[in-house]
Amino acid sequence: MTNNLIDHIKTYVVLSEKESSEIVSFFDYKIYKKKETLLFSETRCEELFFVAKGCLQLYFIDNLGNKKTTQFAIESWWLTDFLAFQNQKLSNFNIEAVENSKVLSISFSKYNELLDEFPKMEKYFRAIYETAYGSALMRFKYLNSYSKEEMFFRFRSEFPEFVQRVPQYLLASFLGLTPEYLSEIKRKQLS
Repeated sequence: MTNNLIDHIKTYVVLSEKESSEIVSFFDYKIYKKKETLLFSETRCEELFFVAKGCLQLYFIDNLGNKKTTQFAIESWWLTDFLAFQNQKLSNFNIEAVENSKVLSISFSKYNELLDEFPKMEKYFRAIYETAYGSALMRFKYLNSYSKEEMFFRFRSEFPEFVQRVPQYLLASFLGLTPEYLSEIKRKQLS
């Protein structure tokens, strides 16, 4: 599982074999069962998660008690409540395994040690965060520019792996739809 992480890092920075094995030592390997919670809201966000295998979701509970998915992470993606992690504050979000998942996690203190010992990891994480920020901006654009149907079709076209893997009710939550309306959109397309 650590090979996934090292391969991903090597797409952004050059690492020697020695550096690779040292970097891996900063991480803990964990297995989570489907629907198991990795982070609870209102608890200190102390870990950053790299998905080696599986799928995770980041969500919050709205005022009506509905689960609102804000982000997914599949293989080779990172996930945490980044603001709470960076500031070592209580999280506003929950993280849950959508599938049985294998994850590499790094604590806040080890993360900072890693960056101190391997400055090139700053470049790696900068690229990761820039990509994540860009994705968040695109999602905001989708939510504010397209009809619900257009949003689903664009998302399905750009991220077919999510539409195949993620349960429909979670996909609906992520897209700001009800599961019933998403079903209706899919039915209309088939007819």
